[in-house]
Amino acid sequence: MSTSNIGVFGVPPTDHEYESGTAGPLTNSIQRITDDRAGFPLNYVTLDLETTGLYPNRCAITEIGAVRVRNGKIVDQFQQLINPRRPIPRQITALTGISDAMVANQDPIDDVLPQFIDWLAEPLDGSTPEPIVGHNVSFDLRFLEYNAQHVAGIPFACMDYDTMQISRVLFPEHRHHRLADLIVRFGIADNEEHRALSDAIQTQQCFEWMRGYTTSHRDLSHLGWRMIPSKVSAEIFDHQLVLR
Repeated sequence: MSTSNIGVFGVPPTDHEYESGTAGPLTNSIQRITDDRAGFPLNYVTLDLETTGLYPNRCAITEIGAVRVRNGKIVDQFQQLINPRRPIPRQITALTGISDAMVANQDPIDDVLPQFIDWLAEPLDGSTPEPIVGHNVSFDLRFLEYNAQHVAGIPFACMDYDTMQISRVLFPEHRHHRLADLIVRFGIADNEEHRALSDAIQTQQCFEWMRGYTTSHRDLSHLGWRMIPSKVSAEIFDHQLVLR
C-alpha cells in the first residue's frame, strides 16, 4: 500500500483558501459537504481514540474507533486495539478498561494507521472528501497527525467539526460540555464508556441531536460557519459554528 501524497483522506492537497467567501477547490468542496440547511454535513466520519496519555510525542494510541455516516445514519465502522509498545498506566486502564494483556498481541500503530487511512479513503470517488467529526477533536487529530508524520512521512489532512465547540455555541448557559455531559443532557446515555468505538457512536448521536435541535429550534439566520486553519497542522481546517 502506498500512502505517499495523501491529503484529505487520500485526496491530494489542493489550495489552502479558507477565508469566508473565498473561492477555490477546498472551499468549493466544503460548500458541497455542508449540504443541510443549517450547514451541518450529512456525510462524515466520527472519530475517537484511546491513548496512554495526553501528549503524542510521549504517549501512544491504544485504540481507534470510527463510524462512517451517510445522510445522518451510520453505514460502516472501524475499530482496532493497538499495541502501544509501552506499559499502559494504571489510571488509563481504570478509565478505559484497556490493559497490557488486551493489547499484547495486537498490531502496532505502524500497521494499523495505514489500514485506517485506507478505510477513510474507501468511499472516495474523486469528488468530495468526508469531514471528521469528533468531541474535542483536536486531541485526536494531534495524535493522528504526529503518527502520520512518523509512520508514513505525510501530514494527516482533513476538515473537522468539533461537537464540544458546537455545544458551547448553542448552549452557552451550560458550564460543562464534555461528552459525558452531552450524552446525559441530550438523553442519549447515562455513562460514557471511554472506549473508542462507543465514544465515536455517542459523538455521532450528539452531532445529530444538535443538528435536529438547530433546525427545529433556532433562527438559522443568526447562525453561520467559519473555517479556520487548525493549530494542529497547516493541513487541517476547523469548521466552527458562530452566532451572527
